[in-house]
Amino acid sequence: MHTDTTAPAVIDLPARAVLTVDGTGAPEAPAFAAAVRALFAVRAALGAREDVPLEGSYSQDGDPLRFDLAAPDGWHWRLLVPAPPQATPEAVATAAARFGAPVHLRMPRAQRVARLLHHGPYADEGPSLAALYAFVERAGLVPAGPHTEVYLTDPSATPPAQLRTLLQVPVSRWV
Repeated sequence: MHTDTTAPAVIDLPARAVLTVDGTGAPEAPAFAAAVRALFAVRAALGAREDVPLEGSYSQDGDPLRFDLAAPDGWHWRLLVPAPPQATPEAVATAAARFGAPVHLRMPRAQRVARLLHHGPYADEGPSLAALYAFVERAGLVPAGPHTEVYLTDPSATPPAQLRTLLQVPVSRWV
């Protein structure tokens, strides 16, 4: 199956409040689906009504700069969605207790990322990730953490060939 990528770019992401769940293993595992359900349930319980994309940061076997598409059982992930403005740690903990997943409120700092838009199935992200990391190197940057995927389309309602995923990696300049 052929996939297309758009040209990579470097952008600055602002600091923002997010709801997160950390876990390990393949996305097909029950823990991953439970984490996704809990994030959106807690977000709704806190009064958020608008649709937002799910995001996931992935690394391999505890190494934040390693990721192997062919070995998902070794993935470490942090799933996240934007937190509603009124979210507090206490409100999140209370709501999360009702849904059985360790949802936390976090405030990631602003960061510079390199990113590109991947078109196609998640299993075909390898060439897009390779293109993104090659762009980072050509730009004189270094990866500064695990890559993140922002899911712009719903995999339950979108044919795999039409999925759109923003792939991004935090970067810093060579020192």
